[in-house]
Amino acid sequence: MKRKILIYIAGIMLIIGACAPIEDRDILGPKIPASQFVYTITQDPIDDYILYLDNNTPGVLFSWDYAWGTTLKQKDTVHLLVPGSYTIKITGTTEGGLVFDEYPVTVTKADPDAFQEPEWDMLTSMAAGKTWVWDTDQPAPWGNGGYIGCTAPCWWAVTYDDLVDMDVGSDEMTFDLNGGRNLTLVAASVPSAGTTKGSFNLNMNSVIAGWSVGKLTTTNTTVINGIFVNFDNILVDSYDVLKLTSDELVLSAPEPGVTWDWGTAWFWMFKPKN
Repeated sequence: MKRKILIYIAGIMLIIGACAPIEDRDILGPKIPASQFVYTITQDPIDDYILYLDNNTPGVLFSWDYAWGTTLKQKDTVHLLVPGSYTIKITGTTEGGLVFDEYPVTVTKADPDAFQEPEWDMLTSMAAGKTWVWDTDQPAPWGNGGYIGCTAPCWWAVTYDDLVDMDVGSDEMTFDLNGGRNLTLVAASVPSAGTTKGSFNLNMNSVIAGWSVGKLTTTNTTVINGIFVNFDNILVDSYDVLKLTSDELVLSAPEPGVTWDWGTAWFWMFKPKN
């Protein structure tokens, strides 16, 4: 009987020992509030698009998001490329975790070395912004056709009246360079979609010889009806620019996995609103 009791007690001790921590957990240090951050953000007195960033907060490392990029340098010089109202977003890494802060900046001058390609102005009207809608002058503003073959919908061609029936006929999108590369999609005829805002980039050096003149990419939103209908309506975020003038914007994107000529691609044809 005593032997059974001893075995029982030993078992309990083993269970208690198994539950005890092997070593003490590290204890996080203090989480310094943003009110105690010590930093300066200074604009050049002549060219106010030049910004001088300087973090002097002891024990805290900064990441700076200045709309046109990010920097991990604690002291850096960056350029805000076009006039507009900006918010510099600061992420401070403290011993107790991440702490966030924001700093407003207004820029009145453009960086003369930025956006020299005329297509930027054609697409956005710079800080003023430019709104695009379906090109109703085309027989089929949307549809599919051959990748690196067609330059407009040439297989399944969808008319503007068809787009109206699909509840996307009155949708519109606005590109602007006011404080960033901004893209705003207004799905006016689809109330459940509403307005979505994101960003974009235009690369006029990414071309397919004899077919495209550049590349348009989007983040957190897309262009009007920018979906692959054969792939559960997933959003398209990369487009080949087939034509971009002050009056026309023609985009195309191959379906996922398509890399060969005359594979299935989709086409979007737009014109400026009004």
